[in-house]
Amino acid sequence: MARKQHTCGGPKFGRLTAGCPRCDELLAGAEPVRYGARGDDRPQTTPHTHQVIYGRRVAGCPRCAEFDAGAEPVRWAPSGREQDERRAEEIRDHFHNPNSPHQRGECGPVCTFGDW
Repeated sequence: MARKQHTCGGPKFGRLTAGCPRCDELLAGAEPVRYGARGDDRPQTTPHTHQVIYGRRVAGCPRCAEFDAGAEPVRWAPSGREQDERRAEEIRDHFHNPNSPHQRGECGPVCTFGDW
């Protein structure tokens, strides 16, 4: 079941407003959204037990121990450079790959591939 949305101006972290659909759900015992809860396929990671200082490891922290054991850092989105490189590779493949629709003549009189 999908959560209802707040109409009271957003969550007020413990202060509930009568008449707001989401606040009413919470008053009725609905589970609050936990920090870091997501409804998508992004990776779930072990949280650090300390303030994160990038590049430094803290003894006793489970996430730092994962890094020491060789875990890869989470990458939420590709960088602009990586997106540009991927786009350039797709365009090169389209025009130079012998099995591409362009090389087989399926693009038509004017090829618009890559014009996005």
